[in-house]
Amino acid sequence: MPEHLAVDANEHPAIESPSLPTPLHIRLARYISNILAPASVSLPFVLLVAFYHAQSLGSAFYYACITLFFLSFGPMIYIIIGVRLGKFSDVDVSRRSERVGPFLFGITSVSLGYILLYFSHGPKNLQTLLLITVVSGVVMMIITLWWKISIHASSLAGAITMLTALYGVIVLPTLVLLVLVNWSRVVLHRHTLAQVVGGSLVSIALATFFLVLRGV
Repeated sequence: MPEHLAVDANEHPAIESPSLPTPLHIRLARYISNILAPASVSLPFVLLVAFYHAQSLGSAFYYACITLFFLSFGPMIYIIIGVRLGKFSDVDVSRRSERVGPFLFGITSVSLGYILLYFSHGPKNLQTLLLITVVSGVVMMIITLWWKISIHASSLAGAITMLTALYGVIVLPTLVLLVLVNWSRVVLHRHTLAQVVGGSLVSIALATFFLVLRGV
């Protein structure tokens, strides 16, 4: 097997004995990880971006639905089908060697969404959101060929960064959620501390760069 497809030591969560109760901190980590998963975060994130200084709530909601379809719903359906067909281990695509396909599908889907919003003169903020996601997806995919960087951490960090740029310091307390999701991924043995911190920092840097570039 090529070195870049070798299995990481933290690729699978620790197997718990069915005869023993699951520790409270493990159950809490699972709840946090599920609630703050990329697909879950995308709904409030996209809506908040779409409704920011929107002149028409109806138009904002319409473009938010388009964005969510290409950003989240489409890629999630692809992964769910892949899990049912046995192509992916789980909906988190926990095995690093399985992640290239979902990355390519997601990048293609988000790119199509960006093109659609661009030519239909959709909100600039939503266009910027999709553009950041495309570039971030490419960077994360390349890193994932060698290192299992955290998508949970990256998604939430990027969302917090953009919402802070739009709404100001009132959003900063949500950094606590980033700390929690990073903690949960480490506790569940899905990632190392370096991988969740790396995912957070890469996403914050990319989001900040494109927000400044686009004048958001």
